[in-house]
Amino acid sequence: MKTKKTAALVLALLLVLALFAGCNGSNGGTTPTQAPATQAPATQAPAGQATEAPAEEDEGPYHYARNYATDEDGWPLEKYVYERPIADDDTTFTRWTTCYTPQYLPEDGFNSIETWQKVAEWTGVHIEYDVVDSANRQQNLAVLLASDDLDDIIDQGWYLYSGTLDQALDEGYFADLYEYRHLMPNFMWEIHERAKTNPDVMNTMFYKKSHLVTLYGLVMDPVPSMGYVLRGDWMDTLGLGSSLDVETFDDMHEILTAFKVNMSNNQYNKSEIFPFFIYSVGESTPGFGFSGYNTVLYMSKLNYMRVVDGQVQFLGAQDDDKALMTMLNQWYSEGLISPNFQSYVIGSDFDDGHRADQVGAMPQTPGAVSQDEHSSLDPNTRWEPVHRTKLYSGQTLQYGNKLGETHYGSANLSAKCDNLELLCSYMDWWMSDFGGEWTSWGPEGSGIDAGEGYCWFYNEKGEKQLTNWVMTHDAGAMWIMIIYCNNNLVEFCLHDISRSYFYPGGEREWNFYDVWKVKDYGGQYDWPSGVTFTDEETDEANTIKADLETYFSENYVSFLNGVKPLSEWDSYIQDMKTFGLDRLTEIYQNAYDAFISEQ
Repeated sequence: MKTKKTAALVLALLLVLALFAGCNGSNGGTTPTQAPATQAPATQAPAGQATEAPAEEDEGPYHYARNYATDEDGWPLEKYVYERPIADDDTTFTRWTTCYTPQYLPEDGFNSIETWQKVAEWTGVHIEYDVVDSANRQQNLAVLLASDDLDDIIDQGWYLYSGTLDQALDEGYFADLYEYRHLMPNFMWEIHERAKTNPDVMNTMFYKKSHLVTLYGLVMDPVPSMGYVLRGDWMDTLGLGSSLDVETFDDMHEILTAFKVNMSNNQYNKSEIFPFFIYSVGESTPGFGFSGYNTVLYMSKLNYMRVVDGQVQFLGAQDDDKALMTMLNQWYSEGLISPNFQSYVIGSDFDDGHRADQVGAMPQTPGAVSQDEHSSLDPNTRWEPVHRTKLYSGQTLQYGNKLGETHYGSANLSAKCDNLELLCSYMDWWMSDFGGEWTSWGPEGSGIDAGEGYCWFYNEKGEKQLTNWVMTHDAGAMWIMIIYCNNNLVEFCLHDISRSYFYPGGEREWNFYDVWKVKDYGGQYDWPSGVTFTDEETDEANTIKADLETYFSENYVSFLNGVKPLSEWDSYIQDMKTFGLDRLTEIYQNAYDAFISEQ
């Protein structure tokens, strides 16, 4: 090989969400330096020599996907089944990756884990891991690039690369896999199927219509990242009905006020409570908190855009943003939001009071709900999900709630790999039905008390259930599973999100996602991930942002906490323009118009 507990799960996950906010072209978080993919329509994969599945029987040590049916445009009609190893010669590839909790890796590393031993057996491909400290990956990648010493597989290479994709291709760093796509029928099938309901999948996967550079990992069942929850036990005590009846911000305000008046100075806390929790940045990802305003409350950077009637708008400087800040300023002045909210930094250790009966509404991930309930001072604590909050009953939401087909993991392949055909086939095995299932779960354990390395077993009902080894592990269930099973935070894989909820009571939390999904989502304001920028546009936009974002981050939050009165909003907008907002918008408008003209 080249060389905390479950209660902390939500903080760790939110840290990752913050780090990857806007990654993979989702929900309007694109920046010029990201140079996201451009749409590849269905006709972009025509049948031809580069895309036809080989028909003749192969000779030699490699057994690629072959004889699979395609439509007239070359897209596979069904998933491919690899019935034998892809390689007979025990080929070894190198993989540059990371582990967020390396202290829990077995002494002999990943290759001593049965999950990955079986992958090697079934594919005939062996992996030599180069596990890099997660905090130093970007610097380490820069060193490898400078020394022309990239591994064959570079996990999240594009995310960590400081240049543009054009530069990475021109310099011969990352391989363009477009001409190898016939060797990836499972990945191509997944892309094509998902694009039928979510055309932005094509935007994400293909770069400039005819390049496939970054392999983005996919989720089996797309769900929202997170959502708001309310103290259901408090609502019962106060006769406020069900959290599912909360539809509008007026409804939420009424409940928060009741919490403030009636639950302050209760038997589990002897002080004033501030029932509505927000993080210092606002929302870590768009859509889960303030979707009724068709914006995102992201107060640290100008990181999100929307398109209204063809016009690009930066969020944080629109009339909807002013309206949102007006509401939040009222809630803040009424004591519904803690005066310490700016200390609630995602991923850091802080006392937000949500386990000490001081919070009644907060953003949460389903997997952390039961642990928060069990660790709360009040043994009756019960968190319940809230639908995406609207301005008025029946409102159609237009921004930030498109379900992401991708997760945080991705891979780039080195252009200097001497066997890209085999490597592409190996990566495609991970996208097969069997490969996705196996890598998501690992081997079956012998029961609830199955030993080390076994994450699940079939219970008496014939249902999958996580083992005690996973549920009681010092690393926390999520963190140990991304070592012994696939790692959706880092690597290219077909990931089963539901695996974290297969324990007694987990179905209740999994159903939170169904509440947070917007069944009648409009999405007309969503920023398309296919917009790209020239090097000149990237340089100019980044130059403008250097000062503009500093001003924004120092002033926008001031409207929420009252440091800056709302009467100064127009002055704030004028200052933003002085720092280059209009020119920045023009750059993005030109790029957006160019993207639309090519569709």
